[in-house]
Amino acid sequence: FFFVSLSECLFFFDIMPEPASGLWRSQDMVLLQLHMQREAAHDTILKLGHLGCVQFRDMNPNTSAFQRLFTGDVRRCEESERRLRYFEEQLKRAKGHKHVTCLVDGTHSETLDSLEPKLESLESELRDLNSKWEQLLSQKNSMKEHSEILTQPPSFFRGDDEGFSTSTAAAADEGTTFRVGGLRYLTGVINSDRAALFERLVYRATRGNMFMRTTPAKEQFEDPATGELVEKTVFVVFFSAQRAFDKIKKLCESMLATLYPYNIDSPQEVQQTTLKVMDTIRDLETTIKGTEDVREDILEKVKTNLYLWKKTVLIEKSVYDVLNMLAFKGQTVVAECWAPKEDLAHVQTALSEAEQTSGAQVQSFMETIDTRDQPPTYFKTNSFTKIHQSIVDSYGIARYKEINPAVFSCMTFPFLFGIMYGDIGHGFIITLVAAFFILREKQLMESGLNEIIAMVFGGRYILILMGIFAIYTGFLYNDFFGMMISPFGENTFWTFPVSKEAWASDCSDEYNYWFANKTAGVLQACKVNDGSPYIFGIDPNWCETENKLEFYNSLKMKMAVILGVIQMSGGLLLSLLNHVYFKDMKHVWFGFIPEVIFLWFTFGYMCLMIIIKWNTDWPQRFRTTIELDKPGVHYLNAPSLLEAQTNFFLSPGSIAQDAYVFVGADFQNAVQSFLLLCCLLAVPLLLIPIPVIEYLHHKHTAYGELEEAQRNDLNPSEPQATAATGGDEEPHEKEDHEPFDMSEVVIKQVIHTIEFVLGCVSNTASYLRLWALSLAHAQLSEVFWNFAMIMPIMQDSGSGIFCFLGFAVWFAASLMVLCGMESLSAFLHALRLHWVEFQNKFYFGDGTQFVPYNIKEFHEMAKPNVSGEE
Repeated sequence: FFFVSLSECLFFFDIMPEPASGLWRSQDMVLLQLHMQREAAHDTILKLGHLGCVQFRDMNPNTSAFQRLFTGDVRRCEESERRLRYFEEQLKRAKGHKHVTCLVDGTHSETLDSLEPKLESLESELRDLNSKWEQLLSQKNSMKEHSEILTQPPSFFRGDDEGFSTSTAAAADEGTTFRVGGLRYLTGVINSDRAALFERLVYRATRGNMFMRTTPAKEQFEDPATGELVEKTVFVVFFSAQRAFDKIKKLCESMLATLYPYNIDSPQEVQQTTLKVMDTIRDLETTIKGTEDVREDILEKVKTNLYLWKKTVLIEKSVYDVLNMLAFKGQTVVAECWAPKEDLAHVQTALSEAEQTSGAQVQSFMETIDTRDQPPTYFKTNSFTKIHQSIVDSYGIARYKEINPAVFSCMTFPFLFGIMYGDIGHGFIITLVAAFFILREKQLMESGLNEIIAMVFGGRYILILMGIFAIYTGFLYNDFFGMMISPFGENTFWTFPVSKEAWASDCSDEYNYWFANKTAGVLQACKVNDGSPYIFGIDPNWCETENKLEFYNSLKMKMAVILGVIQMSGGLLLSLLNHVYFKDMKHVWFGFIPEVIFLWFTFGYMCLMIIIKWNTDWPQRFRTTIELDKPGVHYLNAPSLLEAQTNFFLSPGSIAQDAYVFVGADFQNAVQSFLLLCCLLAVPLLLIPIPVIEYLHHKHTAYGELEEAQRNDLNPSEPQATAATGGDEEPHEKEDHEPFDMSEVVIKQVIHTIEFVLGCVSNTASYLRLWALSLAHAQLSEVFWNFAMIMPIMQDSGSGIFCFLGFAVWFAASLMVLCGMESLSAFLHALRLHWVEFQNKFYFGDGTQFVPYNIKEFHEMAKPNVSGEE
């Protein structure tokens, strides 16, 4: 960070230029104007698309989409896309085409003009075959339905009860045996899902004057429209009146039931009809098989080329969309695009190659344009930094040449997550999951992942860092699945009760005693074995103490405040680097300096007192400052920082002689009074000068423009010369001056000042979530361990059942609650700390993202989906 700051300062004083690193600041962008022959425009756009480093600007913003030159070509591409979607649907319905091989090639060999008639011919042929196939299948289904009726036993039509379904209402009125010779009947087939409704409608239409029997068909029928297998039911309806016949026939038509003739009085005729129907079915099956073979051949050809065709259409459509953005002037085409400065040589090479490919007679060239427009922001990322950059971009795109917060969030984000999540066991589980995703990266990218798994897989690199930092802070907290362990040997101290008199008489310099806040009587002393603290992390002896939670809360709360002030100070230093880079000195002197003074002289001072209090030998100070033999109650606690910080604002200079933190009470009172005075002076310094400077700058600029206008009035020939040489002025050469409004500037600065002053308090308090979530995680882990593991083990009588069930509950709760919900909660809180508390100190986030025209994106979009998955 020091060397980066030094290079920024050297850049400011023009001692050395600052190159774009690609991640620290965005890439240097230039606005290019490309000139090419009309015949070379298509190939030029295609070459630049394969290069993937230019973002085209729309040069026809006032022209509607229907009035652009290549709207007809775009519609042709959309029509080809419709045909390709039809091919995909046919492949989904066809058997044996669930997987389509994607032949990836880097060339674009086929054009829309050659592909369009081919797709049209295949679609027409395939639709004709499908129409014939559906007709043949419908005829086959009709013959099969007739066969189902003809193969029914005679008892089905005579009323004998042999297990067939009968209308119960009719049976109650007419009996169970009927004479066929006295009744008329209709036979047919209906879908099974409509059979019950059909029977009720027939009964109501005839007012019960009917008798109906149904039986399920022996075979399933393939629906020609959907290709699905459908269950059908054979029925026979007996009735007597002609009016009933008309009603039943209309109901059959409305319910899509098919009627077939059947003469029960002529068995020989039934047998002949059955043989004729069977022959027809065999002939239809042969014809259908031939039609399906021809269709399979066409689909096989489509399957082989579908990916390449789809990619070609997508690329051609994108090319015509870009061409609609260009300016056509006779045989010359002019394009404007943003490109990284380091890729200019590649752009020139692409122009030359396109010129040779198209056979253009006029050489294509490019030129750099000076513009006041804000360039787009472009950061180079890889598989590791991409997820961190996307997190930052979700808040807002960085302004051009603004410092990129992702440089720091690559490490600070998982670190703050680890502070909130710190647990060795749970962090190890997260690390294992992330390591599995990283080791199987290629295989998982090639295979299909559902939405949730794909989201976790995309954050695999940040996930492994989160797990590693959770393990690290777990060692700091000495927390392993809610238990404290001794990874570095035995604990180094123990506690014992001692009377005040014994402490006063026995305490010597060779022992180091610590004692709590006790009144006259019994003190709680602590003796260190070897005179040194625990090697790393919290001493495991705290696990057995009564004030364990109080100690943890005090430690983690102070750590959270220190980390918060450090990160916010880092944000302010980054704002200084931004001001230096953009040479904005008014914000350096009247923005950065008062902000740093206010933050460091308030909460920075509190952090300093925390560190001093941690490093002070309070027992030694008490031995020298308190006389224990005097009567009265002696409070042997260290000074309260909460009380000291409150008095810093509300009652400055009120520190008691025995409550100072460093040097002495009088000196600390003087220091705090000086710091408070500096904070009070920093507020008007932040509020007033910047609006005044901007007003004076605007006033000076307005006078300069007025003098220039007066000179132009005295020399009227200059504008005419400009008009004669330049013609119409290009839009990017115009300077857009927003009207200056002093009230708006003042209100903006007042809001910024209030937000910063109050934000110092609220943002510092917001970092206490580091302590709160860490405490919640530790308490939940301890509760799950005690009640799901320890309690069942204590109640188990030796069978092991309670132990097994307890372990299952503990493991499930650990995975779902602690590794799932708690990790997500810590992730979101870390996200909030970076977006609000850190980035609002220096990050504007109002830039425009660089979106280059890249044909490689269509390779993934062109992959056909014939498996039926969305």
